[in-house]
Amino acid sequence: MSQALYDSSKLPEHKIAVYDLAAMPTTFDFACYAVNAKTLGYEEVRFVIGMAQWKYPAEIGWRRWANICLPMCRLAGLKFSVGGKLEIDGDILGYSTGDVERIYAKTGRIEKLKSVTPPGHGGYVTITMRESFRNKWRNSDRPEWAKVGAWLAKDRGEEVLILEECESQPMALEQRMAIYANAKMNLAVGNGPMVLCWLSEAPYLSFQLPKREGREKDYDALVEQWDRMKFPVGSQCSWRNKRQEIVWGPDEFETVKKHYENIVSTQEAQESARHGSAART
Repeated sequence: MSQALYDSSKLPEHKIAVYDLAAMPTTFDFACYAVNAKTLGYEEVRFVIGMAQWKYPAEIGWRRWANICLPMCRLAGLKFSVGGKLEIDGDILGYSTGDVERIYAKTGRIEKLKSVTPPGHGGYVTITMRESFRNKWRNSDRPEWAKVGAWLAKDRGEEVLILEECESQPMALEQRMAIYANAKMNLAVGNGPMVLCWLSEAPYLSFQLPKREGREKDYDALVEQWDRMKFPVGSQCSWRNKRQEIVWGPDEFETVKKHYENIVSTQEAQESARHGSAART
């Protein structure tokens, strides 16, 4: 196995990108790896048998592999296979947002995730609730999101869908991607399933940082983690569209309302103006 050099002027030495399950996570971070592989011209992801236990027990790791990693290959347009280290001749890629940024800087593009499910009706707003057993301080502030949902439904007349980030009974990834892709807006704390939006054309407002007060050590460690990934606080995805924004603040009602109105109301006004101009001509 070799470490890929991200040289966009060269085709990959091998057509296989290697993902070592004994050393690499089975979280939504894999979406970055899959997008990197597709962008660089790889055709297949080879999963090396093993299971890292540095974040969660192996039982959870295998379940996440089946529920996240395998269907993610389909969303990225990649084949996958399973094997041992001695059988593999392929390249190892990065799996952080910073790695995607680095490839985008080299290539000027990324191959985004795409829904593989026929679209249903659209125009709704989703709110995804994080309820993880890890880093519980980063879970969704449910009372604040209840205010957001009520405001969207009553004051703005929006259809609101509440989605759970459920560990024990997860929603099929293909179904979740289709729901996000057809939405008017997707709202949630990061990261988890919101990476499906970050790495696709699906609209999003992603609220990345809870309040620091009372959890200074955890907060500072999270900020340092973003720095290590070369995607520091304040960053935006370089490939984002006009309906996509990372908000480096807490998931409080007033914060969500402000950013929702900024991005959605502005777009609605622009669309109204375009329709009016077209009607006059």
